[in-house]
Amino acid sequence: MPNTETLKHYLLKKENAYLLDNNNNGKTIMLSGAWGSGKTHFWQNEIEPKLKEKLDNKACVYVSLYGKESLNDIKSDVYLSANGKNLLSTEVSTFGMEALSAIKDSDLAVGKFVKAGKSLIDSKKIQKGIAKLKKGGIICFDDFERKSKNVDLNDLFGFISQLAINLECKVVIILNSDVFKGKEADIFKQLKEKTISKFFYFNPSPKELFDSISDNSKYDALDKYKVDILSVIKETEELNARIYTQALDNCLEWLEVKEFIDLYIIRVLVLGTFNFILNHLLLEYNNDLKRNDYKVIYFPTSLTQNKSLFTLIKYKEPDEEVFFDKLKNILFDVNEKEEANLLDNEQQENLNWLYKNESKLKALWKYGYILYYTADINKEEYDQVANYIKTGILLP
Repeated sequence: MPNTETLKHYLLKKENAYLLDNNNNGKTIMLSGAWGSGKTHFWQNEIEPKLKEKLDNKACVYVSLYGKESLNDIKSDVYLSANGKNLLSTEVSTFGMEALSAIKDSDLAVGKFVKAGKSLIDSKKIQKGIAKLKKGGIICFDDFERKSKNVDLNDLFGFISQLAINLECKVVIILNSDVFKGKEADIFKQLKEKTISKFFYFNPSPKELFDSISDNSKYDALDKYKVDILSVIKETEELNARIYTQALDNCLEWLEVKEFIDLYIIRVLVLGTFNFILNHLLLEYNNDLKRNDYKVIYFPTSLTQNKSLFTLIKYKEPDEEVFFDKLKNILFDVNEKEEANLLDNEQQENLNWLYKNESKLKALWKYGYILYYTADINKEEYDQVANYIKTGILLP
């Protein structure tokens, strides 16, 4: 069974499904996976709507940590959202930051709040929100990598743990395993061991991710093209929900404006979109390149006295690292007189240039040589597609 279907079955559909079983109240759950693999899309489109249908008068809250500057911001978002209220600045100012600060972990167990002289109405909104979370509500925290540095990781996980335990609700954390770096990574490892009760790994195939996104009714006009679009996406070997969406949007707009889209246009649109978003590169049109075994790679002539320095690199290297190693190795090649082609200082200058441009060189290798799509259509069409990808504007 595909990964996403297995997760949906386990979380929602099977007997005593995990997120619907009250025996799991008080637990904190982690849904992890690669960056861009569509975890948020999966939760918001495949899990959350079904939960809201099945939960009996209990809240299902989604909280993004993006832009949250303090733990009080996060608390207010949780409680007001649980009561069906958005986090509005007027509500926060009316209730007062002092009142939010007064919501202690111990208060969660008994539902007591210090009003700090602020509006009784807003205090009741908070209390109603907590009542909807108690004994079966669900809170999902996302965008950990975008939390403010002002939010202490220890305090955040302490709050999350107390939410689950004291309110007897379920807490879901969505994040990448490598989201934290340096000191925070060590803290996270310790907190994870203490806090997380259950781990779920989100690992969809490209087809699963594509199907979940393209199933949106807005893409119905692309139904007869979706097989070709997916086929091209698979060539990239990338798993990224945001870029899949952008590629679909570009294909859809092209079809709406031009009233026609063939396989060659699809290939240039999709691969060009991926290359531009991932690598900030647009390939220049070149129909002189043929699918030969070798391609000349020129070094920056400004860095060497030898203005004709070049090498032959095979198209079909096993991977980008082998390709890049070959670029480095040619700097140390010797000629027939067993003399290095470059002096030591020139070698170092060129190596510095290589490392500085490593990601772009690898992108050129992948999208320019391996996937090779610049000559699939004529120059006029290619330039129009490239300009559309770059500017976002498509004219009839």
